[in-house]
Amino acid sequence: MKTKIINAKIITDFDNPIILGDMVIENGIIKILGANCNDNDAFDQVIDANGNIIMPGFVDAHTHSAMTIFKGLASGEKLENWLATMQRKEKELSGADVYYASLLACMEYAKNGITTINDMYHFSDFGAKAFNDAGIRAVVGVSQRYNMNKFINEQKLEELYNKINSISPLITADFYCHAIYSCNDNMFGVINKLASKHNTFVSTHVSETLEEVGRCASLNNDMSPIELLQDYGFFDRKSLAIHATNVSSKDIDILARNNAGVCANFGSNHKLASGVAPIYQMFKRGVNVCLGTDGSASNNRLDMFREMYLASTSQNILLSNANCFKAKDILKMATINGAKALGLNNIGTLKVGNFADLVMLNTHGVNGAVDNDIFDNLVYCYGTEDVLMTMVNGKIIYKSGKYYFNKSEKTILQNIKKIQQKLKQRN
Repeated sequence: MKTKIINAKIITDFDNPIILGDMVIENGIIKILGANCNDNDAFDQVIDANGNIIMPGFVDAHTHSAMTIFKGLASGEKLENWLATMQRKEKELSGADVYYASLLACMEYAKNGITTINDMYHFSDFGAKAFNDAGIRAVVGVSQRYNMNKFINEQKLEELYNKINSISPLITADFYCHAIYSCNDNMFGVINKLASKHNTFVSTHVSETLEEVGRCASLNNDMSPIELLQDYGFFDRKSLAIHATNVSSKDIDILARNNAGVCANFGSNHKLASGVAPIYQMFKRGVNVCLGTDGSASNNRLDMFREMYLASTSQNILLSNANCFKAKDILKMATINGAKALGLNNIGTLKVGNFADLVMLNTHGVNGAVDNDIFDNLVYCYGTEDVLMTMVNGKIIYKSGKYYFNKSEKTILQNIKKIQQKLKQRN
């Protein structure tokens, strides 16, 4: 498959000048950038960008995709009570439920310009199949808690990891534990062991609330959750700390010293009143900070435009400083930083040799009418309504309101209604 995109404003990596010109994509890979395309070449499709922006697709570095089915439940609850409600409901889900609920999330990802996700959820093999059928690039976490009703041993966990990795080049797997309060040191030991064996990373929710931090200190000789993870050996290899909302200067030093990534989730943390992650201090100490939406039962929107806005403005409020971050640094958190955190080397920027994971944004509408600073506009002005096209691996998965998944929009929505009816009948 050979595609040519013409007449585009191409943002490659937020550091270099915008390219006004064309892009050639062959078999999912960017082959040419600029105006040096041979018009005599044969293309399977030519897309006229008409002066619109082409930029790297968003990397949503922390998701619970299938939780779309629980959107709006337990609203107004803080994390502890919210989580208890979710866990009761999750016991009622089947693998097929997770498959269709994940596809519903993929519709939201695609229309919002999200091309890569890092997903943690039960029935992870069913979720992985959904992401592949949607054409979304996904890192799929596997853990010993296969679902709310079943734990698996180390051998089964490794078999699940291998099964997910074999689905498609779009899908890769990693290992995770949910949190220090829901997993013991033996479980962390298992994921560290398997991650080392398979050369992948480990991840966990950590320091999401003050209650978690306080409980950890009372049970573990005044250690913070970050310190406890260090004691477990969690940071001995590539790792991703999710949330890190309530962390101390000492915690940040541990993260920086161990080259750990941090995925901040501002929409979810704000809604659940969990706190505001101090990402400015992390950034200044060299921590690779990326952004995630979390699940849409806690957020309730899978929208990286909103995450970028909240990431930047939250730090301005915390520090009474309107100039904490440059817009380009926030854009990197939503793209290349996420790719780095997930160990994906050929996405997050639009360069020759990289995968063609990209989004086209409207420059001719209200939000693009004034372009004094395009990067500033992307963080503070643009929104999901400006997404014209989303492409993953050179394949269009969304364009002008239409989805190009292996499952039709009608089939997905019909199954979502059936799942909702089933869950309501069990109440």
